[in-house]
Amino acid sequence: MALTDQKTFAQVESELKQLPLGEYYLTDIVDIIAQCDTFKSKTTDAFTGITYDDDTESLAELQNLKVDLNYQRKLKIKTLLKNLRQSEGFSKEKAGHIDVAIRQGGEQYVWDGFRRCIKALLCDMKKIAMSEYRHPKRKSPEDCRKYEAELFLYRNGKHEPMGTNELFFARYAMGDDEARKLKSVLDRANINVCGLRPDGRSVNGFTFYEKALAYQERFDDNKPINKLVSDDNFVYASTLLADVYKKGTLSAYIIVALANVRQILQDDLESDFIDDDIKTSLTAYALNKDKTIKNKMAVLLENQLKNKPLESVTYNILKGVMKMNGRCRKLSGLTVDEEKYLKELDEE
Repeated sequence: MALTDQKTFAQVESELKQLPLGEYYLTDIVDIIAQCDTFKSKTTDAFTGITYDDDTESLAELQNLKVDLNYQRKLKIKTLLKNLRQSEGFSKEKAGHIDVAIRQGGEQYVWDGFRRCIKALLCDMKKIAMSEYRHPKRKSPEDCRKYEAELFLYRNGKHEPMGTNELFFARYAMGDDEARKLKSVLDRANINVCGLRPDGRSVNGFTFYEKALAYQERFDDNKPINKLVSDDNFVYASTLLADVYKKGTLSAYIIVALANVRQILQDDLESDFIDDDIKTSLTAYALNKDKTIKNKMAVLLENQLKNKPLESVTYNILKGVMKMNGRCRKLSGLTVDEEKYLKELDEE
């Protein structure tokens, strides 16, 4: 494998993370890794490959394999290289076999074992042991992708650690109804999860807003799931927060709490706030007259009750942003003692 010195490790790592969703030959991904200026021959020399017996094992030609990033997780190159160094190369016993799906036309996609294949290629291997599945010829490429995503989710999501955002990504790829509904809301809110909306804003706390919107994976269709905020209020809050805080990662806790504040003010008979008032108040709280940041988003997260994060941040917004003072406790749903505790935290 010819290596070139063109990019820093950080640049290569960023390029791998930002690969657009789509289908790629594994060799093209390895070519990106090979551009790292710290990826010298002395590093790759320590990566020992292995050979398989063509007569006794079913093998896949690595150069012919593709990966479908519409359901696969992006590579974490630092972790992958660390594992290779620790094992001093490719371990046949640890790797086992990969799983390959063959679609109409003969194209081969590794649906389980993507990282093992990259390791093998970095060790200059040509073949790897595989288990083969052939899609029925009548299946469309989209149907093939959905079924592979279902297999991937079962194999990895149920038995290996995956982030809830990665689980959602795989559920969406396989056509899960709740994931599709959530994706629709995220598109309206211009939020990017796992590259599904590349130009959208990043939001931390995926688990929190997935549950707040009640679009998590359903294990019991008869069990009611409490929806904490409406889709429309979530979209409003996300759009407003992104408009005020134009750079950086947004906070799921603040988005959901701001959505909750909007609903509270709409339902409250004693308040006459409209959306423009919320926007004006948030802008005045967040920005100086020259549009520089006066109060960071994180300020609204500083004082919280662990068992009531939504109520706590709602309280902080009603008090710090909307200036509702004496009515904050009741509207947010906190008790007298809980409000007292938050005030004590604020005074420390």
